[in-house]
Amino acid sequence: MTGLPTLDDIESKQRSVLLRLDLNAPIVNSTILDTTRFESHLPTIRELEDREIVILAHQSRPGRRDFTTLEEHARVLSKLVGREVEYIDEIFSKRVLERIKNIKAGEIILLENVRFYSEEQLDRTAEEHANCLMVKRLKDCFDVFVNDAFSAFHRSHASLVGFIPLLPTYIGRVAEREINALSKGLKKGDKIAFVLGGAKIKDPIRVMKNVLENGIAERVFLTGVVANYFLQLLGKDLGEENKKIIEDNKENVKDEDAKKLFEKHKDKILLPMDFGIELGGVREDVSLEGFKGKGIIKDIGVETMNEFSKLIPEFDTVVVNGTAGVYEDSKFSIGTYEILKAVSKVKFSIVGGGHSASAVNMFGLGDKVKHVSIAGGACVRFLSGEKLPVIEKIKEYWGRSKSS
Repeated sequence: MTGLPTLDDIESKQRSVLLRLDLNAPIVNSTILDTTRFESHLPTIRELEDREIVILAHQSRPGRRDFTTLEEHARVLSKLVGREVEYIDEIFSKRVLERIKNIKAGEIILLENVRFYSEEQLDRTAEEHANCLMVKRLKDCFDVFVNDAFSAFHRSHASLVGFIPLLPTYIGRVAEREINALSKGLKKGDKIAFVLGGAKIKDPIRVMKNVLENGIAERVFLTGVVANYFLQLLGKDLGEENKKIIEDNKENVKDEDAKKLFEKHKDKILLPMDFGIELGGVREDVSLEGFKGKGIIKDIGVETMNEFSKLIPEFDTVVVNGTAGVYEDSKFSIGTYEILKAVSKVKFSIVGGGHSASAVNMFGLGDKVKHVSIAGGACVRFLSGEKLPVIEKIKEYWGRSKSS
């Protein structure tokens, strides 16, 4: 249980719902390429469909090519829901307020991309956002605020936290499912392992720090660029090309801190023993000792996959975040595939969002994994033990309402 108010807690008299979803999707030439997030929100929408629903959502951010209106999102959502989702190209104009005032039970309205509103992404507290124009104009139109945009829960944006101090707030089924599953991945006392990889270095180190320093993980398997980073820290010369890839993905990670973390927990951390490298357009598997720094590391090697695949099923819970290599290239997808196949045999498996989730679906293992997160940043921050602004504010105001 999340300890947060869910759809089960909404009272029958609370009819008018302001629903925050995350419909952010890859778009090319005005076409939405992936509807996974849309589909994930369907249970929440269907549970509320006898009420009046007005949806807030965002798409991309200012300055990006896919920063656009939500007109196509409304069309896609209409097809998936099986009823019209009316799109309005404004957020809180007089026309919008008049339409909401006349909304009937069973109707669904999707308002414009909230990031078109300049104050949406300002770094403010929930209480400060509660005083912005968008929140002040919309708040009196609704009985409740339902936030199901878990993948944005790490943002303190107006549409995510601004209504919490002013309206009874509940989480939707996506948020409930994500929080319950990810919490299981951090439950002390269970036999838990983490498999961390991908291109970034900062994110897996944050997760490592939390799960190792707090005694959550019995084992951490490292792959991808973060594994290469630690091998380099330990003195292995990986060559100029790989060194540049590490530097490009390091952000502000401090070598001294990373080295201390590794030294303190090295008995729990497993690094690759060999690599799949690209030389002249073909794959070549080389051992750690035999690698002379020529060729770009694009996967873990066969020995590493065999060893990791043998050990992973020994754990009760395994959390994966990040892929083992360049899984989109068939020559270098085998490491990611073998690890995910091993993870699918575990009693409770969690696959973090982003590329990990894409890889699971690409390999057809989605139905064999217990939980595939649709969140990226929020998932990483949750697993890192960081507090998410949306969760903290809902807890605060839910606690106040129960005690009053």
